[in-house]
This record gives sequence, structure tokens and C-alpha cells, in this order.
Amino acid sequence: MSSDRRSSSLLPSLLVVGCLCLLCSQLPVSFLTAAPSAHGRSGRTAMRGFKEDFEAWRSSLTPEEQKMVQTQAAGEFNKKFRKSDEFKKDLPEEKVKSFSKILGKFFDAEAADYKKEVAAKVPNYNRLLEKAGDK
Repeated sequence: MSSDRRSSSLLPSLLVVGCLCLLCSQLPVSFLTAAPSAHGRSGRTAMRGFKEDFEAWRSSLTPEEQKMVQTQAAGEFNKKFRKSDEFKKDLPEEKVKSFSKILGKFFDAEAADYKKEVAAKVPNYNRLLEKAGDK
């Protein structure tokens, strides 16, 4: 008699598990995965444009300027180097201005992408009511 009880209490559990497996197999796969972000595509495009512009700017530097920038970057966190005259040297004004234009274009593109992303995230609060009204 106790074996009848066990099998009868086990039967509803197996039935529920079977129904859940069947239900999960019928769900679309996209329900379980995240939607691809639109920001990734436009961000890569902006980054690619920045990379090309930056490479062009960097190639316009003379070997002495490239060495100076590399040395300053390497000694950025060295207190003794920061106090030296070599650290206080600057690039020519026209190269600094061209670099600031490149950065300005990059930040403008990023700001535009951010605004598009924020606008895309605004939910339609009445969608549930609209969907219920369609039926």
C-alpha cells in the first residue's frame, strides 16, 4: 500500500516536469536571449572613424615628437620625471588643435549615439492596453 502512495504522489510531479519541458521546447529561442544592441554597431563605426583619424594624426608627428610623446606617456606616473623639463614640453600648437578636432568629432558621435540609445529605451507604457484592445 505504501508503494501505491509513493507512485501516486510521484505522478503529479512527473506530469508537471513533463509539461514544463514541453512548454520550454515550444518557446522561441529569442525569448531567452538578449536582443542585439544598436549602440554596438554605431559605436564601432564611430570608433573606426576615430582610429583612422588618430592613425593619420599620429603618422603626421615627426620622429622626435613621437619619441617625446612616448617618453612622456611612459613617465606619466614617475614623480621625478613629472618635475623634469622633458615632461613639460608640448607638441606644436597646430598638432594639438588637429588632435582636439579629432577628439571633438569622436565625442560628438558618442553623444549622438547616447541620445539615440536613450530615446530607444523609452518604454511604451500603453502597449499592454493596446495589445489587450486588439483581441
